[in-house]
Amino acid sequence: MAGSGAIEVERTDITCESSFANTEVTPDPKSGVCCLCRNGKSQQKFAMACAIVLCLAITWVASAQLCRETYIPGQFLSPLLCLYFWSSWLIFFYPMYVGIELLVSKGDFPVGQTFRENLHIYGPYDFHVGRFVYKTITLCFLWGLTGYTYVRSLDPGFLETTDISALLTTNHTFVYMLSWIVLFEKFVPLRIFALILSISGVVLFAYADGFGSHSTWGVVLAICSSSALAVFKVLYKKWIGRVSFGQISMFLSIMGLGNLLTLWPVIIILQYTELEYVKSSVPWNVLCGVAALMIVFQFLSNYTECLTNDLVTGLGMVVAIPMCGVSDYIWRSRTFNGMKFSGVVLSTLGLLLVLVPDSCIGEVCTSCMKHIHTKPNIPPPERRGRRARRDIIRA
Repeated sequence: MAGSGAIEVERTDITCESSFANTEVTPDPKSGVCCLCRNGKSQQKFAMACAIVLCLAITWVASAQLCRETYIPGQFLSPLLCLYFWSSWLIFFYPMYVGIELLVSKGDFPVGQTFRENLHIYGPYDFHVGRFVYKTITLCFLWGLTGYTYVRSLDPGFLETTDISALLTTNHTFVYMLSWIVLFEKFVPLRIFALILSISGVVLFAYADGFGSHSTWGVVLAICSSSALAVFKVLYKKWIGRVSFGQISMFLSIMGLGNLLTLWPVIIILQYTELEYVKSSVPWNVLCGVAALMIVFQFLSNYTECLTNDLVTGLGMVVAIPMCGVSDYIWRSRTFNGMKFSGVVLSTLGLLLVLVPDSCIGEVCTSCMKHIHTKPNIPPPERRGRRARRDIIRA
């Protein structure tokens, strides 16, 4: 970022081409298969990425389980209020960023100039109020839709957190398809197979308890959340793309401010119509825990250097799915039938196929082609048999 000394990072967490940030993927000289470079710096980055994957999984599982505790039958049912509360905490990202910069620079930090620069989150062109408001409203709407449908799907009457987490992994395949259509990303046939696996997993989840049951509505809500998140990521890539840490902070604060200013009338309407209700004291301790965990998750997803790509965040979801299953089994005594388990496996496999870096796919294909071309030509067994019979007759 010009004039502030902040480090610029390129957001690739929503593209189809994923790899460890600043970590080279090169073919092994012996086997020809791609692998991470074995120097000390790459090993440190790899260890850091593994730690962040674990932290992402823990924060995701803990926030989902706590958010599920807000559903108290007959006393508290207000998923929009839960979303409104924790998303409002996003406002503090930019003030925290400015405060850290002031502490690091010992007060020698151009706050006003940096603020004006960070407002250009949608591109380096001149600031235009109309375009800024239009894009901000669109992204705020998608952000709120993603959050609300996700929190609503956590209703204990619908699905378990394991099922919801597995369904949300489909957003990676949706992002690939939208990026291929809208952003003209590189076409990779293997990821079409990943899309088929993800859709098969969704069908199994919907069919597990029968179409039209309460769990079907949970599947619909989770898929709506995944689809809205995919559209949000593609628009983020198209409109924002390369940003600085200051602009990331500005963007998150704008999302929090937008939800704070626009969601409260909807909450009042839902409370008045009794579609949502608060008939007892609000569980503020649980809501504060959810907000703190989601803030940590957003921090890891946006500020950590290793998390400037889709591979690490995707692996965090892969690790979170079995952790959700273990937590559901231990604390809620939940079991999974064979069809739901198959849906979890198919959705996870689809996510893993989407996360495979293009460089690895190319190296594996090249290695296979070399192996096919260097295979020795062995004469057919029948021909050898005829030659042997002729030799016997001649003898």
